[in-house]
Amino acid sequence: MPKTAKTLSAIFGFFLLLAASPMAAQNLEEKVTVHVLKNGLTVILAERHGAPVFSTMYGFKVGSADEYPGITGTAHLFEHMAFKGTPKIGTKDYEKELVLMEKIAKVGREWSLETAKGDKADKDKVAALRAELTKLEEEQAQHIVKDEIDLIYSNVGGVGLNAGTGTDQTSYIISLPANQLELFCLVESERIRNAVLREFYIERSVIQEERKQTTDAVPTRLLSEMFMGAAFLAHPYKNPVVGWASDINSVTLEEASAFKEKYYTPNNCVLAIAGDVTPAKAIPLIEKYFGDIPRGPDPPPFRTVEPKQLGERRVRFEFDAEPLLMMGFHKPNFPAKEDAAATVLSYILTSGRTSRMYKDLVQDKQIAVSVSAGSGPGVRFPNLFTFYATPRFPHTVEELEKAVLEHVEKVKTEPVSERELQKVKNNLEASYIRAMSSNMGLAGTLMRYQLLFGDWRLFLKYKDLVGSITAADVMDFAKTHLTAENRTVAVLVKKAKTS
Repeated sequence: MPKTAKTLSAIFGFFLLLAASPMAAQNLEEKVTVHVLKNGLTVILAERHGAPVFSTMYGFKVGSADEYPGITGTAHLFEHMAFKGTPKIGTKDYEKELVLMEKIAKVGREWSLETAKGDKADKDKVAALRAELTKLEEEQAQHIVKDEIDLIYSNVGGVGLNAGTGTDQTSYIISLPANQLELFCLVESERIRNAVLREFYIERSVIQEERKQTTDAVPTRLLSEMFMGAAFLAHPYKNPVVGWASDINSVTLEEASAFKEKYYTPNNCVLAIAGDVTPAKAIPLIEKYFGDIPRGPDPPPFRTVEPKQLGERRVRFEFDAEPLLMMGFHKPNFPAKEDAAATVLSYILTSGRTSRMYKDLVQDKQIAVSVSAGSGPGVRFPNLFTFYATPRFPHTVEELEKAVLEHVEKVKTEPVSERELQKVKNNLEASYIRAMSSNMGLAGTLMRYQLLFGDWRLFLKYKDLVGSITAADVMDFAKTHLTAENRTVAVLVKKAKTS
């Protein structure tokens, strides 16, 4: 994985990529071509000939929501592994390396299973297996060419090689000169077809350390995990993208390979290319390189439904850190009308310095340092409408919670104004224009809508959906979903110093 790569947010700026003028929508439809290969890979091309470059984002519909206890974090782990190369890329002698990898898989599995026993593990056996594994990994390292994918692209002017895992999807990105489309097809088809999970246990240790630094040592991340765990009792949205520590420590190469075979298939993938490309040239190249990748079995149907919440749930976390409030309410996901109403309400309450909560809580009463609202943690399934707020000393999270709820109750009894509604629509329009100004923004938007919702055109239709939201719709959403019995509250409280 490139040093610059970072796990992307589960939501991917979803609500900032909505709304377009009728003319923009018409022009976009004229410039977009969709082509589906026989193996199920969906390709979306968006022509933009202003500069001789193109950007790509391809994604698989798999994320932390598709994991189960014991293998949480595997989607994120495989995102890292996808940069390790193939039998042709990233190796000096694959035949010799393969012999070592077979030994590594055996020893690594034994080590992982013994380690997973915890206090009952045979410590001498664990140490011996770890030493043997390290020796094999050192031998394998002699045959590995580090970061060769990054090097291949950099040598031809490629920029932005990256990847991200979220709750709903895993995606890969790169921008290249227009004359390097065939190179892209060659490299990426090879990655999809023949990704080699080399250095698996080394990378697993890297992610163990990543979790320690980005979650276990960060109070706000810990609070978020507690919050999601309280809000979702059944649905895997409760699981962190990075995975639970015990699962990261014990998942085996065989389990990761099985996960890969199930989800990282062409029929579970959308490839979007935006920039200086033409269908007449691009489609034959894509067919040539991607067309013979075997179609996999369709991913298993998703069956777990979060049961209706019947009462308020609360989490209190004491830590030597600044206080924080999280408050979430279950709601339907896109493309439900309630989701659009939630987007409108989040803008009215917390977006910008003229929003209701910012003016009242941050500017006038000065009881908050910041306050925001949004939907998440994913968009494929029903999710949460969540407030995040930080109190300003000496005010407490309890005071801030009361103030936030006062605004929530006001929305239930007093219709928002037409001026506020129009302002939201104007802001969404501006956000759309900014996001679509780049090839990568365009490719990412087209890919996500097609992958997660089955039709990129829903992106264009969202303007009409948001535009149809009335003051009554916002009020109905608040009355129906922003209720005490549907509420989960998590607070981070600064731990009192002991004398």
